[in-house]
Parts: sequence; C-alpha cells; structure tokens
Amino acid sequence: MTKKELEQIIIQGEGYYTEFKRDLNSDFKKELSAFANSSGGKIFLGIQDNGTICGININNELRSAIQQHANDCDPPVEIQMEPVENILVITVAEGKQKPYRATNGFYLRVGPNSQKMDTDRIVEFIERYGRAKFDERV
Repeated sequence: MTKKELEQIIIQGEGYYTEFKRDLNSDFKKELSAFANSSGGKIFLGIQDNGTICGININNELRSAIQQHANDCDPPVEIQMEPVENILVITVAEGKQKPYRATNGFYLRVGPNSQKMDTDRIVEFIERYGRAKFDERV
C-alpha cells in the first residue's frame, strides 16, 4: 500500500472494510473475528477513530502480539501485516471456517461497527456456512 492510498482511506474514514485503532487494545480480537466472520477487511494501527495519524512503534514485539491475538481466536484468524511508514496495516481475510469467536463472543461487521451476535444469529450463521445442517437440528 502506498502513502497516497493510505491518505485516501483515511479521508473516507472507517467503514465495512476499514477499522482505525490508535494502538493494540482489548477490542482487537473482536475486530479480527468480526472481519473474519464478514467479508474481511483492514485494521490500521496508529490511526485514531477520527482519522488523526498518531503512529505506532512497529517492532517484533508488536507483530508477535498481533499474531498471538489472531491465533487466540477460535478458529485462528488468517492475517497479513504491512507497515506504511509509522502505520501498521493488518489485512484480515474472510474466514473459511465461520463462525470465528473472540474471547468475549462472536462478532460480525455491520457497517463501520463490529457487533456481538446473539444466539439466534450464531445458530443461523452456523447453518448458513454448513457447520450444522438445519434438518439435523433437534
């Protein structure tokens, strides 16, 4: 990703495929699982919600922590990391083993937000993606 492409994304703001994070925090797994349960997307570390670039120190410790968060999801979420100056772009692939669970539950990307799924939505999700068949339900 070029700096110019990054600037265009920041101008557009957060959306269905885009999440800005100032730093690695407790919501990170939620965002990973939400993108994996949806159509995939990108998390930009070092950008505040309002689009202000604050930057982040990109080092092996940060990369390891991000990979650990992805591995802690159930099943693990597939990601790629790419630095663009002092911003780290984490690309989350659409999951092939939906649904994906974060520590605090199952999440889905709805517009620019990640929302927790309720029980009915989780059951519907499992049926839709072939993990359980409707005619096999009790």
